Amino acid sequence: MKYLLLLVVLMLNACVDAPKVIKGKGAVYGMLSADSHPLFNWKAEHDSGSSIYGETKQGGIKYQDNMVNYAKLDELYVGLVQANLPPQLHHLTATADGMSQKSIALATGDSIQIHNNTGRSQNFFVANPGSDSDIQTFPSLVAGATANYKIDLEGDLELLSEDNDALKTLLLSKKNMLAKRLSSGDSYQFDNLDPGNYQLIFWYWRLGKIQQAVQIQAEENIRVDKVLTVDSVIRH
Repeated sequence: MKYLLLLVVLMLNACVDAPKVIKGKGAVYGMLSADSHPLFNWKAEHDSGSSIYGETKQGGIKYQDNMVNYAKLDELYVGLVQANLPPQLHHLTATADGMSQKSIALATGDSIQIHNNTGRSQNFFVANPGSDSDIQTFPSLVAGATANYKIDLEGDLELLSEDNDALKTLLLSKKNMLAKRLSSGDSYQFDNLDPGNYQLIFWYWRLGKIQQAVQIQAEENIRVDKVLTVDSVIRH
């Protein structure tokens, strides 16, 4: 089973196409995925029959309802910090049970468009959990209405409602960051880049982020693959 999984990973890596080379420009591309802690994977492979880990030695991991299936996560983000980006608009729907997304990575100065489908008015605000003073409040949003809210704060933020604790979306806000949302195992690319120094940010709200500097050269494509795990994020 281990060798079969390794073969699948190698085949997926081979399927990542490099961007087209553009004269005077460069690019960065690769694959982003998430995985459980290496000790968990070792446990799943070597210790069969554990109800805690929910696996069998022959069948691999059997995911239970309270376990995270990292291979199926769809809110991973990769961001590239670059100058002179136009503001982007991100979409959220609020229902009585929660927000349509648990997380959004965006550039400071981007806007979030929220559709209020909760059946009552909501008073949304953005806060930095690490600071008592970093709070951004917004006008009340009546039931059924839609409004755009510009995010002025930078950092690891929370979008919340004063009226419903279930309405919460985590925000990673970084100046001049163009972010792309991916599912685990998806490929990404940023092309047509001027030569120079850039910063890549890989993020999943339950694991944290990895930051990596890259130097773009003209007519050169740089491949950067990342796997987000608890231990890999801690090391960075």
